[in-house]
Amino acid sequence: MSAAGAVVGRLQGLPAIAVTVMGQPAIRRALPSIIVVVIAVLALGVWLILRDAPRSVLYPGLAEAEKARVIEALSSTGIDARIERANGEISVPTMDYHRARLALAAQNLPQAVPDGDRPLTEIPLGASRSLETARLRQSHELDLARSVAEIGAVHAARVHLALPERSAFLRDNHPPSASVFLTLLPGRALDQGQVEAIVHLVSSSVPGMARADVSVVDQTGRLLSRGDEDDMSRMAERHLRHRVELETLLRRRIETLLTPIVGFGNFSVEVTAEMDFTRRDIREERVDPDGNALRSEQRTESETRDTSAGGIPGAVANTPPTEAELVETPPDGENTQTAVRNRAIGTTRNYEVSRTVSSTQSETGQLQRLSTAIVLRSPDSGDPTLDPSEAQARLVESLQRLVESAIAHDASRGDVVTILVHPFAMPVPAEPVQDSFEIPYLPDILRTIVILAVVLVVGLGILRPLLQRQLQALDANATALGYAPGMVEVAEGDSLDDVEAKLNQRHRDLAQSVLGKNASRADKQAVLRQLAKDDPARVAAVLHRMIRPELDSTG
Repeated sequence: MSAAGAVVGRLQGLPAIAVTVMGQPAIRRALPSIIVVVIAVLALGVWLILRDAPRSVLYPGLAEAEKARVIEALSSTGIDARIERANGEISVPTMDYHRARLALAAQNLPQAVPDGDRPLTEIPLGASRSLETARLRQSHELDLARSVAEIGAVHAARVHLALPERSAFLRDNHPPSASVFLTLLPGRALDQGQVEAIVHLVSSSVPGMARADVSVVDQTGRLLSRGDEDDMSRMAERHLRHRVELETLLRRRIETLLTPIVGFGNFSVEVTAEMDFTRRDIREERVDPDGNALRSEQRTESETRDTSAGGIPGAVANTPPTEAELVETPPDGENTQTAVRNRAIGTTRNYEVSRTVSSTQSETGQLQRLSTAIVLRSPDSGDPTLDPSEAQARLVESLQRLVESAIAHDASRGDVVTILVHPFAMPVPAEPVQDSFEIPYLPDILRTIVILAVVLVVGLGILRPLLQRQLQALDANATALGYAPGMVEVAEGDSLDDVEAKLNQRHRDLAQSVLGKNASRADKQAVLRQLAKDDPARVAAVLHRMIRPELDSTG
């Protein structure tokens, strides 16, 4: 009971302590400002509690049926999802944004790009051929859209295929075409290589579709593909890109070498490459008359001779004499003489002539000439005895050799490396440009400022004068009774005991003025009220002793 009583006594003493603190002169003077600040803080807290939490748009661009399913799914999970009046999109509190996405993903929502197998499974039994063709085309479109949507910068995609029916007549056939609509993520963009990849993906997925018949459009209505360009224009663009990449590579090499020597920002480099993209196909056949070889030889020889006369002179034979046969070696002792009538000798030789057949196809993008220009900031030589011009000449000569080695300088090709040493102009400080873009949370800031202004006007214009008047009335009453609240005269050299004695004397004087016969009831109440303000602890102790018996009896 004693511990409980002590706690109750301390709690009962808190009002007295608060009254004592509020009775201090500094607190009394700052009381109107304190009340105004407290009211402003309370108003701001109430506004923060009652205002709408920041919201984020969830899956922009959904169809109406998808929005209904998404809101129903989020409402079942306890997430505050609603339709924005301004744009009709679904918004959720920013704190619950990721939780909402996870909850929808668990329920396989949204289904803005369904699976391509669904249209095929939903074909009714006995459907016509036109319906089957339409469902097959829809399935093909959905599969292509899902493939395109897998690209990192693409949020959603839709593909529309125009597949004309084939005709038996060639002149009545029309090539297929396609259109791709992309919804990109906020702040993301597709480069030309990614657009060409999408065009190639769609065109290669449909038989007979040319790349020029595929158009790609983003959500802003901007045409991303370049199907209207011919092959020459695309080739010229590739040549330009190749030239720029070569110049960038050489410039980076030079910058990498010069940065440790002259320092970052002390030089400027530009490289110009003259390239020849002419494609040549040369086929040449050469015959060397001096270079030949005997491949085959054929020799023929024929000879006709007359035989010498023989037999009985004057006799006439019934048959002509036979042809005499050629005998290489006449018989011994016989001298045969014959006459050559006809003789032919022929020789045929076949030679292989040396011949060279060559086919040369020159490389496209041949480097014809390199022009390199480098500007260096004028250096400050550390040696005072060295002529600045001589130091610059040495630096330029050494850097020129270094740069020529880095870019594979070829003097026969006409390459030029120019290095200029010149002081750099100091940059002119640009004036700050005021941003004109809109701040998304500006309305909330303005609303907060307006509420604070209203609270300050009400507090400083109405409440503070009323509080000051009330305090001035109380001070006037205390002054009329001859009591200056909370103040005693302290002379120089007075100790704490002297100050306490003066306070006790003032309390006795107040008590005597109250106990006088001429004091009214209002004066007595004012003096007692002032005593309670000056020494609330003592008054609380007196009251505690007065009600102590009743507390003990009830306890």
